[in-house]
Order: sequence, then structure tokens, then C-alpha cells
Amino acid sequence: MSASNTCNINDAKTSTRNAHNMNEKIENHKKDLDTLPSAKSTTTSCDSRSCCTPSSVSTPHDHATGHESPSATAPHDHSSCCTPHVATNPHAHGCCCSSCNEGVLTQTTEAAETAMISNSTCGCPYCDHDHSENSILQNLRKRHPFWALLLSNGARLISGTVLFIAGILTQKNPTVSLVFFITNALIAGIDVMWTAFKSLFTGRLFSEQFLMTIAAIGALIIGKPAESSAVMLFYLLGSSLEERATQKSSRSIHALADLRPRIAHRIKDDGSIVDHAPCELQPGDRIRVFAGERVPLDGMLESNLAQLDYSALTGESLPKLIEKEGEILAGAINGHNAIDILVTRNEHDSAITRILDLAQRASLRKTKIETFTARFARVYTPIVVILAALLAFLPPLLIPGATLAEWGYRALSFLVISCPCALVISVPLAFISGMGNASRRGILIRGSTSLDALSDTATCVFDKTGTLTTGQFSVRRTVTALGISEEQLTYYAALAEQYASHPIAEAIRNLRPDLMGNLPCSVEERAGKGVLTKIDEKEVLAGNRAWLEENDVFLPEDQDSTVGATLVHVALNKIWIGTFYVEDTLRKTAKEAVQRLRELGVARIAIFSGDTHDVTLETGRRLGADAAFGAMMPEDKLKHLDDERNASKGKTVFVGDGINDAPALRLADVGIAMGGLGTDAAIEAADVVVMTDELNRIPDAVAIARKTVRIVRQNVVFILLIKISLLVLSALGLSALWAAIFADTGVMVLSVLNALRASRCRSISPLDQGEDQRFDGSRSDIRKTEPAST
Repeated sequence: MSASNTCNINDAKTSTRNAHNMNEKIENHKKDLDTLPSAKSTTTSCDSRSCCTPSSVSTPHDHATGHESPSATAPHDHSSCCTPHVATNPHAHGCCCSSCNEGVLTQTTEAAETAMISNSTCGCPYCDHDHSENSILQNLRKRHPFWALLLSNGARLISGTVLFIAGILTQKNPTVSLVFFITNALIAGIDVMWTAFKSLFTGRLFSEQFLMTIAAIGALIIGKPAESSAVMLFYLLGSSLEERATQKSSRSIHALADLRPRIAHRIKDDGSIVDHAPCELQPGDRIRVFAGERVPLDGMLESNLAQLDYSALTGESLPKLIEKEGEILAGAINGHNAIDILVTRNEHDSAITRILDLAQRASLRKTKIETFTARFARVYTPIVVILAALLAFLPPLLIPGATLAEWGYRALSFLVISCPCALVISVPLAFISGMGNASRRGILIRGSTSLDALSDTATCVFDKTGTLTTGQFSVRRTVTALGISEEQLTYYAALAEQYASHPIAEAIRNLRPDLMGNLPCSVEERAGKGVLTKIDEKEVLAGNRAWLEENDVFLPEDQDSTVGATLVHVALNKIWIGTFYVEDTLRKTAKEAVQRLRELGVARIAIFSGDTHDVTLETGRRLGADAAFGAMMPEDKLKHLDDERNASKGKTVFVGDGINDAPALRLADVGIAMGGLGTDAAIEAADVVVMTDELNRIPDAVAIARKTVRIVRQNVVFILLIKISLLVLSALGLSALWAAIFADTGVMVLSVLNALRASRCRSISPLDQGEDQRFDGSRSDIRKTEPAST
């Protein structure tokens, strides 16, 4: 496909990402909001003139920025409001007001993470998680620090343990012992019993809280107060360990949330500095970042040089030097000296916001095994409850001498063991831990589905230019026709390539930077082939052999004899005048990354490139690839990638730069975008975003994924075997209630601890870079096609 432009040519392409919109959720929950007493009181407390998104309405919250009109019963979602006001819902929704921002981001991040573990429905109209299970304790904790300490899980565990021991020591006095046990059960299980009580009215009769409450009350009724107390105490212990494990596994996501500064120093036209919330600033504003501060917004460096620490974003420990007009991303720490930045994205579209949103949305993408365990628990729990009831009531009716107390005790043990919490908790927790481990290495994985698919990698396809290579081309040598000087050749070539989009064109332009700005009269660019321009009434062609021959230009046959370099031919008025030999630089870790993938058992490595076949083949030889496909048009990459998927015995991974390879990233089983931290295309198209150009992150991701899935399978098998064994023992009367409680808690603790191993997964040791990986020239799948490079 060709495009012709005259004199003024602008090939710049920009992409934007829509800001978060809460309107849909607000509309879906209008009825719920009618019950909020403060809903109407906040709809007019914010002036629309202060909103980040310009509007021209006469009444506040009446414009298309996510605000509600004054007449609406629902509060506005303050997605772009900047005037301080009181929010009716304690969530982060892009608002910069003080009441919304304080402590909100952490709450929302925690909600997104715990949503993976909880099957609860939300008690509030703004989110998908449940605040209400511990609402009594939460409300008391918020009132005063004393209550927060007294009602913490740790304090309740300590006091409950003391009361439980006291109850055992005073069993000679049944009344005193009973008081100790009941008090312990109330302290340890008040939130559990409250949730169980509410489940009577919500239809969730088979929640783990309801099962535990029935077991505790049943044990008390049949005269087993010690077991009743133990049910709540051990359940509190297991819940506390689960909470700590979840917090530990999600620290990396909390760290991302902490990267967003609350203050930005805007530079006014007169040079003075005014502090603003970052959401108040728009592209085109200028900000100053002092030494040691975090960059609040994405932008372009206006100062001469900046040294930035991107370690929290990319995992790279070494500071990065940014030159003038270089891109700077929010969340980086300024190393020394104040720097000035021109804002290029608002807060909603900044890299750190998109990454945080990606991490939060990852919880919505469930693997098959997660879906199976959730469905299994929903079916399994009612069945075992019915079996427990039958176990309690049928034997006394059918077996002479059998008592309800004896078989009821067995049924309670059966009921406690039947709780599937260990299975429901440990599976998603392992995936959270694995994704958290990956994010600490600068690898963002879009949910556990992508992690699961990555663990089954059998084929890995790399795009060459910009992925395996740096994409920074340089002219190695120049050949000119008889009677043509090198100066003449570079003059016409640099002008012809002035607006070409291919990286090779930049290498030729760099030969004559003094010509930049001199416009050719017309330009026609053919993707994958070259350009045709009119300069000084002369026709200039620059591109590969196919492009020049298509335009009836004769080329000497010996010009393609050099292997490892891309050839750019130039013709003036249909006559060849010279050739540039352009080379790309292979990334230092490319060879090591391929070797490590081999060590991990990846069976096939392939390379796709629009570069010439000879250049692509040489890259394949140096890296030890199984296949190298050169001279590929964009549609060729999709066809060959589909062939690789069909031939692969496992999943096929495609690794690209996230900009030009978006279709291939979507087509692959797992699309990995390299260096995609600041690109919208990478965030949207890829399943995995590697925030640096470090190729060793690819085998790291595969190693983490495989260990995570292995841990999940271990937990499922271990839990089911233990559960089935204990259920049989309880039915036969061979397991006491307290032993069943202890065993059930132990299973949950062990499975949670095993799940946390995914957060400590270490990839295989790097191979010696000095080893030479030779290319097997006998491989039959190295194909040769015609070049189509520039």
C-alpha cells in the first residue's frame, strides 16, 4: 500500500488511551445508591470550573466527564474533579481531591488483589469485592487506634489462646470452663458468626463462615465446648495466615501504587513554580522535578541531561541517562540536579497508571484450574453438607444402639473437614505470588491465564529488528557507481529517506544531518520495500532490490554478496548510483536468552524479520535458532506464526517490540512485548509486557510460570488427598473433632506456604556468554525468500 504526500509530510502516529470511566457502574447501581444518606449532599459540593477536563456547562457535574447532574441521586464519580470535597464512596477513581486520595489507592489495590481469592459479592455499588464480611470489626477499628489494636487478628489470637488454655485447665469446674470456651469462641469468631448470620438472608448458605459457625454451635449443643472453641480459634489462625500471605504476595503491586507522587511542581510562564495535584496538569504543561523526587507525569526532557532510577518500574538497578528531548516516564526517581519536563500525557494516560490498571485487571482473568476449583467448591460443599446431615441422622434411625450425640459428633468432624477454603485460597494465591515475583523483575503478566499459558511454552518466535537487535542501524560501507561521488550518493539518499519510517532510513539520514528540513517535492513510501521521491526535478529511488527492479532499475548482480548486512540501493532517474551496507547490532543478552530457553525445554526457536534473508539467516546462525524467515511482509508474519501454532506441541510465544508487531502479539498464544513500558500498543496487545529491553527476562518469565503452575498442581493433589482421607476417617469415627480442626488448618497453612514459594522462584543460572552456540546448517526449515527490507 502506498501513500503520496507533497511538500508537507507528517507520518507521526500517536495513540491515546481512554481514561477510566465509572459511569457504567454508577448507572448499574442507581437503586443501591438511593439508600446512601449522603448521596445527594455531595452532588453540588464541587465546582465544575475546577475540573481537569474542560467543560462549558452552567451547572456542576453536568458535563461528559463522568459527573452526575445535580438532580441525580447518585454522586458524581469525580473522575476528573479537582476541587476538594467529601466523597461518598471510599474508592480511588482518578480524583485528585484530598478526601478521595488519602489511603484510597491502597484500598483499591488490595480490593483488586483479594478479589482473586474471594468469591464474595460486593456490598458497595462501586466495586466487585466485599467490604461487609468484617464490617463490625472494621467500623470499630476505624473509630480509635485502641480498638484497631485490640481487635486486630494478632490480639484476638493471643487472647483466644489464653482463654482456650484457661478453659482446659479449669475443666474440673464445668461452669467456669464453659465461660472461658464461649468467650474465646465469641472473640475469635465474632466476624465469622456475623457473616454466617447474614448469609441466611443472602442465600450463601454454603460459605466457609457458615460451615464453621454450624460446626461450633453443633459442638456446643452436644456438650463439646472445647471443640466448639477450637473451631473458631483455629479458623482465626488460618485466616490470619491467609491474610498475611496475600499481603506478602501483593507487595509488588502496592509498590507500583506508591510510585505515583501526590504533588507536581508546575512552571508558570513567568518562571515561578506552583504546586498542583498531578491530575490537574495536562499535556503541554511544564513541570520541575527536584533531586530525589519521583517524576509525577510522563513527558519529554527539556533539560540537557537527566539521570533517572527506573528500578521500581523495570527491575534494572543501574540508573538510566536521558538526553534532551528524551522520553521520561512517571515513577522514575531523579538522581541529581533539578530537571524540567514537558508533560506529554495526563495522569490517567501515564505509563504508571496504565501499568497499575493492568495489574489490577489481571485478577479478572482466571485460569482453567482456578475456574475449576471455584466451580468444584460450589458443588462439593453442598454435597458434603448433605452427607454430614445424613451421617448425623440416618445411623440413629437405622442402627440399634446408635445415638444422635455420637453420630452428630462424627458429622461435625466431617463438616469441618469438608470446608474447601484451602483449595479456594491456595490456587489463586500461587498465581498472585508468581505474578508478583515477575513484576519485581520488570515483567507484567496480564492475569493468571497468561501465566498458565506461558508455562506450557514449546515454541518461541522472535521478531528480529528491535527485539533481538537494538534497532540502531549504522552504515558499514558505501559502494558508488562509476562517476558518482560518495557525497552525491549520500545527498540524494538522505533527502529521499528523510521521512521514511523504517529504522534503516535513520541510519542513512544521519550521514547528512545538515539536510534535515529540506523537503523533497513528493514522497511515496512502500512498506517493506523503499521510497520514491522527486528532488530537484529528478526521480530518486531508495530501497531493496525488489523495489528498484519493480521500477525498471538494473542492478549489478554482485551487490548482494555480503552476508550479514542489509543493502539499500539508490537510483537516480532509473539509473543505479550506489548501495549502502547497513548493519544492526545484536543485543548482548540475545544469545544467552536463547540458550536459557533451551535449558528450560523450549523445543523450537524461530526468527521472523522483514530484513533480507541473508541477514536474518546470519542472525539465526549466531543465536542457534531452529528457523529463520527473512524478507517477510507484515501479513507473512501472521501466516507463518499461525503455521508455528498449528505445528507446536505446546503454546507458541511471540516476542516483539509491541509497536509494529501488535497483530502478531494478539495472534500468538502468548504475546510478549519488549521494552513496552511507554507504549500503548504493548499494554493493549500483549499478554506479557517486559518493561526493559533485557532479553533474559523472557526465560525468567517462563521459569516463574512453570514453577507457579507446578506449585498449583502440587497443592490441588495434596489438598484433595488429605481431605478425602480425613473425610473417611471422620465418617468411621476415627478422627476427633479437634484433630479434624487441627488437620484442616494445617492443610490450609501448608498449602498457603507452598503457594508463597512462587514469589521466591529463581530462574536458572545464566550461561557463560563465552560459549559458542553453532548453527546447524543441515536444518531443513531455513527458508530463503526474496529480500524486502527497507
